[in-house]
Amino acid sequence: MAYNNMTRRAANAGWCLAFALVGLLGVALGRLSGENLANLDLWCAGESAYQVPSPSRPSWLTTRYRLDLRPSGLSHMRMAAQLIDANSGADMGTLRRNSAFRVQIQGHRLQVKVERNAKGETDSTTPELTNTLGLFIFRPDSSLSYWMRSLSETRYLFDDGNDMFILCSKR
Repeated sequence: MAYNNMTRRAANAGWCLAFALVGLLGVALGRLSGENLANLDLWCAGESAYQVPSPSRPSWLTTRYRLDLRPSGLSHMRMAAQLIDANSGADMGTLRRNSAFRVQIQGHRLQVKVERNAKGETDSTTPELTNTLGLFIFRPDSSLSYWMRSLSETRYLFDDGNDMFILCSKR
C-alpha cells in the first residue's frame, strides 16, 4: 500500500515537471513583447530529481529533458524518467517520452497544441513508473498556455508557478 502511495507521488512529480517545462516555455515566450516570432528559436536541456518519500521503499524520480522550441513548424520535447531505489540505488524502471507540438505567441503567453507523442520501445513495464509520465505535453490534442519571461536578448525563463523553472537559450 505504501508502495502505491510512493508511485502516486512519483507520478504527481512527473506531471508537475512536464507541466512546469511547458509552463516555463510559455512564460519566456509570452514576455517577449515586440520580438519577432521568426527570431525565437530556443534550445532547452536540463535534469531534475525529486525524492519520493515512503516508509517502506523511498525512491528518487530523476528526469532528463531536451526541448527544441521552433517559431514555425513542429517543436519537439524528449524526456527520460528513471525511478531509483533510494537505499540501494537500484533502477526500479525507466520511461522515455517524445512529443511534437506547435506553438504560437499571444501577448505574453505561449500557446501549445500537442500534435503527437511516442513512448520508448525499451520502457519499463513497472506500473508505478508507467503512471508517472502521463504528462499533458505528451497527450495528443492537448492545448496548453504558459507565461514566458525574457532575461536577456538570448536567455528566457519559463515558470509555471509550481516551483519549476526552465532556462532556455536562443540559437
